[in-house]
Amino acid sequence: MPFFNANLLLDVARDNNGYIYTVILVVVCIIVGAALIGIVLGKIRAARKPSNWLEVNKDKPTKKENINNVAQLAGLNSEEKKILEATCKKFTPRNIEYLIRDKDSIKELFRKQYQDMKSARADEEKMQSFFEMRFKLDRAHENITMISNAKAIPEGQKLTYMDGDRYQWTLTLDRIDSQGIVISIPQQLYASEKKPAPLAKFVMTFRTEAGSSYALLSRVVRYEEEKSGKFILIASSNSTLTAAQRRGSKRHPLSVPCKFCSVKPIKQGGSVNYEIAEKKYDGQLHDISTGGCRFDCQIPIKQGQYLSLEFNIGNVPIQVIGFIVMTTKDSASESKTFILHIKFVDLGIADKNRIAAFVYDYE
Repeated sequence: MPFFNANLLLDVARDNNGYIYTVILVVVCIIVGAALIGIVLGKIRAARKPSNWLEVNKDKPTKKENINNVAQLAGLNSEEKKILEATCKKFTPRNIEYLIRDKDSIKELFRKQYQDMKSARADEEKMQSFFEMRFKLDRAHENITMISNAKAIPEGQKLTYMDGDRYQWTLTLDRIDSQGIVISIPQQLYASEKKPAPLAKFVMTFRTEAGSSYALLSRVVRYEEEKSGKFILIASSNSTLTAAQRRGSKRHPLSVPCKFCSVKPIKQGGSVNYEIAEKKYDGQLHDISTGGCRFDCQIPIKQGQYLSLEFNIGNVPIQVIGFIVMTTKDSASESKTFILHIKFVDLGIADKNRIAAFVYDYE
């Protein structure tokens, strides 16, 4: 029978246990170290989140890095970026990355830049680049402030519903509660067969103060007349909110008389000339942008036609050729009033800049 050395076996066992303990200790150290690194990185990432970073740095002066970030966010071209840089250099605003989230502050900053450019008699091309830059910053602001669901729509928001006869009705979001989305509607619509039927799906559109447009697809739950005398439509809280196609230019409400007449487009080679009729009709302009407008008249003009439109911005007369993209009926009018939605197809650069200055309240 072979002889075993008991002391040798004990030494081997102790050596194996020491090795195992060392491995365990190393593994524990790695795990603890990784956890600590994760905590530190998490804090760094949290500190660098846009909201946290902006709150900490919002009052610091604008640096070149901030300008580059804003230019990238807004998609500015080189000329537009130069105007942004010149504005920040001259007026030394606080952090421009934060400022574009503040609608009133950014408006005042660029009002100063506009007045400075106007005093320096900047040419129309440079002024056009200024307004293009302004609009792109508006778009960046919209992207930051987008509404993600119906519950985030503010109370008092005006909504537009178009019935089957293309009448536009103005509704108001009253509140959102356990019943669903409670919407105040005109008495005429409440009593009309044109309102969406109970349990039927329908679409409302609206535009926020930030300038974003949305479509709200919902379903009618029921109609009620409240004790206060208010007529309401209760819509399903499970409504679908989608961002509508955004306009290519900023719009501004107004109410000024206008005159219009028919236009015949004549193609000559690669260009188009417009033959303007002599007979003019009266209308009322209701909103305008550098890309189009909306006005009403008493004539049921169909979409797909061209017209010449004349109106004043301040004391400056403007004439533009437009294309009717849509014609609707005005439900709020007792007479037969038609609303024409116009896309501008021929507008001079000087007039375009005048309209832009009016839209931004710079004139």
